[in-house]
Amino acid sequence: MYMEFYEKVEGLARAIGVTTSTVKKYYLLFEEHGYNFKRNQQGQLLFSQDDINLFKELMLLKNEKGMTVPKAVKEIIKDKVMTDTTDITDITDITATTEDITVISKHVTTVMSELDELKQLVKNQNEIIEKQQEDFKKQFLKQEAYIKDSLEQRDKTLITTLREVQESQKEIATSLSKDQAKKKWWQIWLRLNYFKLLKLIE
Repeated sequence: MYMEFYEKVEGLARAIGVTTSTVKKYYLLFEEHGYNFKRNQQGQLLFSQDDINLFKELMLLKNEKGMTVPKAVKEIIKDKVMTDTTDITDITDITATTEDITVISKHVTTVMSELDELKQLVKNQNEIIEKQQEDFKKQFLKQEAYIKDSLEQRDKTLITTLREVQESQKEIATSLSKDQAKKKWWQIWLRLNYFKLLKLIE
């Protein structure tokens, strides 16, 4: 099964370059001579491509010398097989007018455009997220390096301070030893020369 496309009165008028009232006049003449056009479930006339070609033939024939529209219609009809008189209820949703196709195409175009915009939005969001992640990573590495440097500097300062304290303790210990040595020498000298000093004083 294939989808057959149909034109409504307005579409047929555009196709043959006349007004809708002229189309009505022409299709009524065809129907008067036994040619039947299909209708949809709403009773609207539907013109197939064969029907459109029929009207185009009429547009050419009616302009010939001595030819009128009714004569042209009669001339065209006599060699044509009548269109089947399918009941209205048999024209279902498998029929579609070019206007319907145009509307569908516009909807499809709109949906595709919205999808493209959505894709672009997602792409932009992903780029922002990736940039934020990269910035966070750089900031984390920078903070990690800062902490590492700070700890190393602290350790160096602590070691230097401990060494300075140790050196100071050594100097203090050496100084105290010398003072104690001097004190002991003086005390020994004083004991040895105590009586001599007393005599000198007397």
